[in-house]
Amino acid sequence: MAIIKIKKIILHNLRNVRHGEISIAVNFESFLQANVVGLYGQNGSGKTTIVDAFSILKALISGWIAEVKLPVQEKRLVMAGEGKASIDFEFLVENQFGTFFVNYYVELQEDEYRLYTVHERLTYRENDKGKRTKILMAVTDDDVQIRNAKLTDLNEKARIQLLVVQQLARRQYMSFIFHKDLKPLLQEQLSELEMELLQNIAIDFTQDFHVVNNQNIAPLFEERIMPFSIHLERTRGLIPYDLKGPAVLPEETFYVLCEVVEQSNQVLSAIIPGLTIKINVITKQMMDSGAKGVRFEFLSKRGKRELPLRTESEGILKIISVLSLLIAVYNNPNACVVIDELDSGVFEYLLGELLTVIDEDGKGQLIFTSHNLRVLEVLAIKNLWFTTTNEDHRYMQLKGIKEVNNARDVYLRAIQLGGQDEEVYKETKSFKMKRAFRKAGVQHD
Repeated sequence: MAIIKIKKIILHNLRNVRHGEISIAVNFESFLQANVVGLYGQNGSGKTTIVDAFSILKALISGWIAEVKLPVQEKRLVMAGEGKASIDFEFLVENQFGTFFVNYYVELQEDEYRLYTVHERLTYRENDKGKRTKILMAVTDDDVQIRNAKLTDLNEKARIQLLVVQQLARRQYMSFIFHKDLKPLLQEQLSELEMELLQNIAIDFTQDFHVVNNQNIAPLFEERIMPFSIHLERTRGLIPYDLKGPAVLPEETFYVLCEVVEQSNQVLSAIIPGLTIKINVITKQMMDSGAKGVRFEFLSKRGKRELPLRTESEGILKIISVLSLLIAVYNNPNACVVIDELDSGVFEYLLGELLTVIDEDGKGQLIFTSHNLRVLEVLAIKNLWFTTTNEDHRYMQLKGIKEVNNARDVYLRAIQLGGQDEEVYKETKSFKMKRAFRKAGVQHD
């Protein structure tokens, strides 16, 4: 089985990040150890931009197995005043042929509807001293390259195929390199090793890669629709559950959710003592589509007391919604889970305990943003990144920390006194806040 880990992310002109880099402390010797990486910083300083970059990556590489479009223009993703943005991901890959560094680079522009790609490049290098980087594929508006062969070097049939897929990918707002219609041609042009590396990213990594952003979680707090994130042996994805009352789902979807609940219950009572989820099946019924459905309700059970799941706190619902993914990170070395605002509504001591357990004995990668500083007391400084006020150097790690230091204290000191290579907090003045509150009250009372 292949193992794939993310090593580095480089952003350029994405939202409010003119330039930013984050490296993960992983190497081929520590492949089976977890990476629990926290990102901290002031509101509006670029934390969620990292999550957006992962969402874009997920959409692009998913094109090998499904038609997934790049994000719509709900929020501007290319930095204001700039024509394009770029994202650069470095992967470490171990497969039957050996160990490799794989790099995927993409430049993006946006029209009135969505983002679209203007330049993509997939390269690799063997993990041996002196080995050079080789191009698997590269594409621009002007040319397409497969290995060392450019468009003009290929026969007419191959050129036509490439140009057709290139235009199709543009119209569909998808990746060209990871477009499913490119498979037959690439199987002819690439070596067995190169095809394996491409599929390691497009299939092996993609199926275990989850991004949970505010668009996924917001319905939990706004419309009481709970998104169950799912990572099972045969099923990945997200199933919404209506907390407002009994729900109706197709039989197949219902049984997947039952399996997730069974999986989650094995961990839930250890996280929140005495709590389990019970499935109350009300009836089976025909759905409007003609498919067989199940009408049911989830109950939270503590001892003999049973109440609708919606009566639980938002923090507990948040944990339940992502618990299947956290279980995957603990057990699966290929699992890569990215969660925005992991701490939202979660008791800070419990959050620290959860992350410590995964960090010490887990196998996958968990990358999260947070405002809760409790985590700074439990994670190693090598796994902590902080946003800065400098949009040209948006992410950094704290310097001057010894093993005996508390990263939380050092970070608070950096906010108050500075002393780091970059400013980590745009200073606010309490007397200015008081004056502004007083002035607003006088004018509008």
